[in-house]
Amino acid sequence: MRAEPQAAVGGRRGEPARARGRALLDALRWAEPASVVVVAVLAWEITSHVGLLPQRDFPPATQILSAFLTDIRHGELWIGVGASMRAWALGMLIIIAIGVPVGMLLGSSSISYKLTYLTIEFIRTLPGIAALPILMFAYGVGQPLVISLVVLAGIWPLLIQSMYGMHDIDPVAVATAKVYGVGRLRRFALVDLPSCMPYIATGLRVSGTFALIFAIAASLVIGGQGMGDAMAEAARIGDRSLLFARVLACGLLGLGVTLALLALERRALRWHASQREAAR
Repeated sequence: MRAEPQAAVGGRRGEPARARGRALLDALRWAEPASVVVVAVLAWEITSHVGLLPQRDFPPATQILSAFLTDIRHGELWIGVGASMRAWALGMLIIIAIGVPVGMLLGSSSISYKLTYLTIEFIRTLPGIAALPILMFAYGVGQPLVISLVVLAGIWPLLIQSMYGMHDIDPVAVATAKVYGVGRLRRFALVDLPSCMPYIATGLRVSGTFALIFAIAASLVIGGQGMGDAMAEAARIGDRSLLFARVLACGLLGLGVTLALLALERRALRWHASQREAAR
């Protein structure tokens, strides 16, 4: 009679050990990329000091880090970060609002999928910056132009992945839902959307990266507030350390966006087999 409570107590006692084991595995997972970063920084510092890299163009890593720590205490950097992230967020809202429904609609029919696949793949390969003159005539120079570039660059991965997801739905699942008399809207909620979610999550992550690149690059090309303009300003005044510090800020911004999208993907797909295997 006492065996069951003792087993339950033993299970509860084992939970802290399992939590510590997961924490250790997470730490080890981060240790490898962190060690690569440390080695790269040390190599940069040494080669700059011994003259393999000209210090005028490639200042030491410690000097760049000092410039970065100084820059984050001033408002100019945060104005650029805010402008770029605002353009990215508005662009991503438009990308999601257009890319997911249009992609799922095109992928829901074999006919529409075959008719549009090659056209979309062709348009996707065109560089977004090539549309800049046309967009400048349409929107002028300002925030709408930046957002339109962000949308044009980032919409294709999400749209195509949504098409793939809808096209690859298991026909047996669809047929089973029809046999049980599940309506179209309920079938979309119970079968279509869950089947597409892994594809949509992957497309959202790739689209978010492309959109951020163009949100930063747009202000570098056309001016205006943004991280691109902040880097251009550092280059104009000839401050190499500040320039590399702002490049570092862009890299950290991209890393933060990527980790946030990965966390969102894990949370949204915690029921999916791929996320359960990754969590083990």
